[in-house]
Parts: sequence; C-alpha cells; structure tokens
Amino acid sequence: MSYISADVVVIGAGIVGLSSAYYIKKNHPEKNVLVVDEAHTFGQGNTGKSAAGFRDLFTSDINFKLSNSSIKFYSDTQKNGIDLGMEFVGYLFLLDNENSNIKYLMDLAKKTQVRELKVSDLEKYEFLQTKLPSEVKSMLNLSDIDLAFIGENCGIIEPELVAEHYYNLAVNEGVQFKFDSKVKPLKLDAKDKLDFPGEPFIWQEYILRSIETETDHIRFDDLVLASDVWTTELLDPTGIDSHVRPKKRQIFQLSGGPVDKILSSWKENRENIFPFTILPAHGVYIRPAPRYHSLWIGCADDYNRDFSLVDDPQAEDDFYSYNIAQVLGSYLPSIGDAKITGKWAGYYSYNTIDMTPYIFRELNIIVATGTSGSGIMKADSIGRVVEALFSNKDETELYNGAVIKTSSLGLRNRSVQHENLVL
Repeated sequence: MSYISADVVVIGAGIVGLSSAYYIKKNHPEKNVLVVDEAHTFGQGNTGKSAAGFRDLFTSDINFKLSNSSIKFYSDTQKNGIDLGMEFVGYLFLLDNENSNIKYLMDLAKKTQVRELKVSDLEKYEFLQTKLPSEVKSMLNLSDIDLAFIGENCGIIEPELVAEHYYNLAVNEGVQFKFDSKVKPLKLDAKDKLDFPGEPFIWQEYILRSIETETDHIRFDDLVLASDVWTTELLDPTGIDSHVRPKKRQIFQLSGGPVDKILSSWKENRENIFPFTILPAHGVYIRPAPRYHSLWIGCADDYNRDFSLVDDPQAEDDFYSYNIAQVLGSYLPSIGDAKITGKWAGYYSYNTIDMTPYIFRELNIIVATGTSGSGIMKADSIGRVVEALFSNKDETELYNGAVIKTSSLGLRNRSVQHENLVL
C-alpha cells in the first residue's frame, strides 16, 4: 500500500469530474488537485456511452441556464479552433396535437431559438410518415404527426473530444491523474482522533480523511464525488444519501443505404444533416452521427426498467427488435432495411424528484450527481458550481454571464423547478 496526499481529490474522470477539477485548480492554483478513476483513461464511463446531444430546451429556469451557458462555452471553444465535433443540427420534436410538450416548447420560444414546423414542411421528406394506418396506431399506441418544433440552439457533440478538451485544460493547470484505481466505499473518521477502538463515536465530529484503492491510501482535505451513478455505492457506508438512482440506457447504431439517404437530406439547417429527433411516442429518439455515417437510436424507457447497476451493461438485441424497431419503422418505414452496426449501454444518474443536478456539500465532501442524462450539455456550468461551492461563494457566475445561487442546486436550500423535458 502506497500513501499519497493531495489538497483536493476528485473521484471520477468523466465530464463532470474533469470540469470540476479544472475549475478548482484554475481558481486555486496553490491547491494540489488529484483526479482518481478506475478506468485506464478519462471519459470511459457514462460520458463515453452518451448519445451526446446538446440542447437548452429545459423547462426549469436553472436547467436552462446551466445548459445555455455550457453550449456557449463549447461553441466559443470550437470557434477558437478546438474541434469538439459540435454541429448545430437542431432538436426536432415530432408531436401530435395533444402532446404536453407543445406548451413547454412554445414557452421556450420566448427565450431561445425554437421554431414551429407544419406538417406540410415535414411531408416533403419522403422517408418520414406523418399519417399512420389506424391499425398500427391502435396496436402500438402511436399517433399521427400533427406538427413539430425544432430547437436551433441544439445539436450534437462528440463526448470523447469534449472530455479530451477538459482533460488537456486540467493537465495544463497542473491537475494530477491516477487511473486504473477503483475507490473502495467511503469510511468516515473522527476529526479529532483519540485512537480508541470504535471511533468515530456519535459525540465526535466527523470527517472523511482518506480514500483507499487496492494499491493506494490517499489522504486529502476535500473530496469531490463526481462518480455519476456509482456515487450511491461509495457514499452508502457513510449514511450520506446521494439522492440518485441508476437507469440503464441503450443506443443502437444503424448504417446502410437508407440511413445515408435520411442523414443527409434535411433542408432546415446549414449542414443538411437530419436533426436529433424525438418521435411522438414511447421516448424513442434518433441521433444523427455524420462522422460515422450512421444514426444512433435510443429510448428513454422507464417502466419495467429497474434500478439495478452493473459495471459493464450490455445493449439488448431483443429490446431493439421487439420495442424500438416497431415504433421507429412506423414513422420511418425505409429504415427497416438498415443494419445494426454497433450498440452500447450506459446509465443515467436519475434525480427521481426534480430531474435536476444535485451539487451539495456534506462534511468535507462535495457531491455532484443526478444529471439525469444531461451531464455533457451542462458540464461546464456544473464544474463552475462545484468550484463556487468549494470556495464558499454564495453565487456562481456561469460562462455566459448568467448568475445562479450556489445553494440552489444543493439540498437544504434547494430552489429548483421540476424538469419536464427529460429525454
């Protein structure tokens, strides 16, 4: 067992951990910041398994601010010559007249770039079926497409390039990294130790002095838990609640002639790339992947999808064949000839209460989790909030100049609205 010391340890080298480590070190260059992760390099957890879209289409004000500012940071970064694979292809919501998202999107049009499309705008795309046979609608609980909204400050981004950018920023500031190091569940200690068996006692002050891996004992002053869905497992022995649950999410990559035709035939954006598209029913979405000449298909299925957590989740062929394919093929009939050329699965760290990130301090631990599937699109802002909490700042100034109360994403003084647009 080797012994290591740092001022600040960050557990997790995903996008939130990288952003948090970077902003702490940038604003406190005198601090020794160490990032620890069980993978062999950065961005190998749920960051790398993401659908990797970005949008500022959120109904809660704070989620809008977190995402809108992060999008601005990424956009300016790419304009400055660093490729993040960022394409403003838009988010297309295909809807029937009864869909509750219509009201949310109309409200969002007052503060960001949202445009309504009529059925006649959609019917010129031969691959898209807006009117479905009655028997199909009845059997699969589907609806016609009556209208659509497209968010234009939205699109796709490459997670490995975003993670690499934050890693390089962190390294340039002097952040240290220790990979291939799986952290064991945390154990609290007494702040003023008596070296007496059974410590800490309830009448002592608690602190987390160190973490352990198979090979290292790492001491620190402050800990940042940016460990996504694994935060609960790490915190459980301490009695501190992470307030998140894991939900498995799967993506299936389709390629072939029909996909190529769909991918490059859109006329509503500058790139002529089919937008990130949300179908009218059952949470099925389509993410364009022009770099890979493919479409990525996913689904936010909640019911009958348990909260189990495994280290290496696998995509399920039957889930695509008997669930997603039926819905997808109803609206895009030609896609039935496309081949699955890749598949993977990861997790959302669901905040099941209000679908908004938790960023809070307990003892000398800062917890940043509960991104509910939107970690990449809010990561820059989350890292700034973590740094503000570390620095005991009452307010956090985001990249685009927006200001939020640092405590608003915490537990005791939490002040957020329930998020209604979770994909």
